[in-house]
Amino acid sequence: MKQTTNTRHILPLTALTALAFTANPAQAAITVVNQDFGVHPDTAGTLETIPHTVSFDAGAADKLIVTLNAETSGGTASITFDGDALTLVAGTTGAKNKGIYYLDNPFTGGAADLTFDMTSFGVVNGIGFGIVSIAGSLDGVESGNTAGGLSVDLTTTIADSFVVTTYSSNAGTIPTVPAGHTQLYTSGNIGSADGAAAYLNGVATGLQTITYGQGSPSGNQTSGAVFAPAPVPEPSSAALLGLGGLALILRRRK
Repeated sequence: MKQTTNTRHILPLTALTALAFTANPAQAAITVVNQDFGVHPDTAGTLETIPHTVSFDAGAADKLIVTLNAETSGGTASITFDGDALTLVAGTTGAKNKGIYYLDNPFTGGAADLTFDMTSFGVVNGIGFGIVSIAGSLDGVESGNTAGGLSVDLTTTIADSFVVTTYSSNAGTIPTVPAGHTQLYTSGNIGSADGAAAYLNGVATGLQTITYGQGSPSGNQTSGAVFAPAPVPEPSSAALLGLGGLALILRRRK
């Protein structure tokens, strides 16, 4: 006897399966929305009294990340975006690395003024900074670290994490960013110092040693921060119940 396949039973189930997962799509890994940088040697000596402001369009991002390098004496930096203060990642400051900062929840992106307030410092010879806005990230920061030298160790515990690093020195030459990383900025003159910043997206879990390059570095430090992706949502219970109900109907038709 010739056997036939009743495709009327197969196709609706396949289509409904697709609809069930389309109704609750898995969130994509972290994506970079926009980025920028700035280098401002303070030859006029104004940063001690006047905050430095730039315009930045964060786009449809859920997190804003900023790195800051400067040679200073005393004081604490403050960074705001549209008047909202960014949070300093613990463990990312030291010497000329003034830290890695972030802003999220509440944060809805868009264009606004980004202000670097260095007026609490007695001396500011200049600043160098990197800016990047991202989407698809988990609130907050996973970890931060700073180490003397060209390298810093970071541990990622969630796959597809976003790693931001920054470097500073007194070598008077232009640093090179880590191989495979996207450069935010690099400069041999941020005002009596040199600095750089970069990021890497889609980082696997485990120990990450991030290394910058520079000949004859002096008083150098490397800092880094890890930002995790948002969790993937599960399919809705209603969609799964719908699949189970259709399967039961098809069995009764046979």
